Amino acid sequence: MILAVELYKAIVIGPRNVGKSSLVRRYLEDIFTETYNATIGVDMKPTSMDFPDGTVVMNIVDLGGQESFTLLRSRFYQGAHHVMLIYDCTERETFDQIVDWYENLALSFCEAEKNPVSGALVGNKCDLKENIEVSSQEGKQLADVLCLDFYKTSAKTGEGVGELFINAATTSRTRFGRGGYN
Repeated sequence: MILAVELYKAIVIGPRNVGKSSLVRRYLEDIFTETYNATIGVDMKPTSMDFPDGTVVMNIVDLGGQESFTLLRSRFYQGAHHVMLIYDCTERETFDQIVDWYENLALSFCEAEKNPVSGALVGNKCDLKENIEVSSQEGKQLADVLCLDFYKTSAKTGEGVGELFINAATTSRTRFGRGGYN
């Protein structure tokens, strides 16, 4: 029996300094570093996940959160199957920016793809419990309004990270069927 290989694209977006690259690095390499290096533009990394009926290859596109990359980001939205919209649960300002990020994504994505946005809203840095400014309940409520799944994660401890990326693969398979790029 020949098992299928399915290809999908997941984009990781959100304001600067929320831990997007750290989440990707934790998932792909199982490492965390305290030092911060801004993503300049875009960083793309493939990963594969084995399922009983085949393999999913997910191209993870980590987009820089700086304002100066707004036009560049919209180009990378095209062809995406899943979005991970990240905020820092210890910085309310990043949560308050999520609706703007979502609207920008929806305008670019829906126009180009003729599909609604599918993915997850992610409250990162949940390990910093004493510094939490945005409750999980608030995150879940916003995710429900935006029709996104909700995840609490910590790139530092790994909490919720594997589940987040597996969700990206499984929801892409469910939504787009075999071979997302066809």
